[in-house]
Amino acid sequence: MTLLASAQVAPALEVGANDDTSKHMDDRGAALFAEMRALGLTRVVIGVRYTPSAAMTIADKPLLDEVVPRAVEAGLKVVLAVYPYPPREIEAGIGTPLLFGSYVKALARAYPQVREVIVGNEPNQPAFWRPQFDAQGRNVSAAAFGAYLAAAYDALKSVDSEIVVVGVGLSPRGNDKPSARNNVSTSPVRFLRALGAWYRASGRTRPLMDAFSFHPYPARATDPLERGYSWPNAGFVNLDRVKQALWDAFHGTAQRTPANGLKLHLDEVGWQVDTSTRSGYAGWENVPVTDELTQAAIYGELVRRAACDPGIASLSFFGFRDDGLRTGFQAGLQWVDGVPRAAAEAVRVALAETADGCKGTPVSWRPERRVQGARVDVRASPRRVRARIAAGEDARAVVCARPWRPGASRRCREVAVPGLRSVTVALPLPHAGRRGVAVEVELVAEANAARRVRVVERPRV
Repeated sequence: MTLLASAQVAPALEVGANDDTSKHMDDRGAALFAEMRALGLTRVVIGVRYTPSAAMTIADKPLLDEVVPRAVEAGLKVVLAVYPYPPREIEAGIGTPLLFGSYVKALARAYPQVREVIVGNEPNQPAFWRPQFDAQGRNVSAAAFGAYLAAAYDALKSVDSEIVVVGVGLSPRGNDKPSARNNVSTSPVRFLRALGAWYRASGRTRPLMDAFSFHPYPARATDPLERGYSWPNAGFVNLDRVKQALWDAFHGTAQRTPANGLKLHLDEVGWQVDTSTRSGYAGWENVPVTDELTQAAIYGELVRRAACDPGIASLSFFGFRDDGLRTGFQAGLQWVDGVPRAAAEAVRVALAETADGCKGTPVSWRPERRVQGARVDVRASPRRVRARIAAGEDARAVVCARPWRPGASRRCREVAVPGLRSVTVALPLPHAGRRGVAVEVELVAEANAARRVRVVERPRV
């Protein structure tokens, strides 16, 4: 649950870009990094893929050897985002967590300038991790990825305990449909639930991560910032949903949660822009896109809002400069030719305004202790009672009907209540007598059995 308060001022926010284009520039990004720094950005995220079939070959190492020092010289904090790829090799069982840990350890030793490493890239999406589900439709990607994340955490800490390990890189969306024709994926809330279940069952006594990475892309590039996702997906305006899922998954364990210091890194976010009037671009737009001024307004507001949430440590736009392929993702602060978009100035102004922290109303969050959005409506007829039940999250409900007198026997039924959907339960009407009947409904959150709501109704017959 998100609350607005004025008691706490958020610390200065790190803002940067997630951009690999520097690897392929003649100067290995020297000019690009200088432009980023001049705009007020302080960090750059650079991707590094671990290929299981080439387990000890650091991808693009000759390029990284030049790019990393240039970014540091420009005054940028370099963050490496490392993840297994391609997913077909993961699915084939070619890689192992142990080999991945060795790879990550070699990466940390090769670049001691790097003090923050993101481990994982959208493992709830089949484009980056397969399989997502087993033959019975149960999620398996979270447990499989969890073992990789644990191995990477231990490996990085063995090199230097001060390296910040940022976990997961979670996608904002997933369909939770094992039998879908395409994009068989897992929603972020349910992925975190499965990751927490695996962690607790593993018996691990060390954390998985020092901070958490999330990619709050919009559902569509034409969406305004205020339009989030339906449960159980989550965008920027649904971060309370992500924080709650992390708390449910890990509270009471060695892994911190947003309630006791786990910070969020929004390491990828962007709104794609119309490039039809610009030269230097190839192909056709693959999705509906927004206009330049709308993107600028959203980016400025993202910086201002993130600066007011003490739970957010960083914000990185996906792409500082477009790569020119319309079939890709064109959401940078610069056009492909290096000319700044309006978003660049909007971000610069927002950074200047928030240099000393939040200038608006700070966000305060605390975990929900009951089933969120629980609603129960009970009706009775001469033959049966009906209970219409809904919740703002996945829950289970036990519905019981009994005569309204001490010690009376009761009839009960248990049902699943999907988040934001109502379920109607009908039970035969017990013999009421003169005092009538009682209907008891207990809702239990799927993510955390300690979060419950109990309702007792005495409907008219």
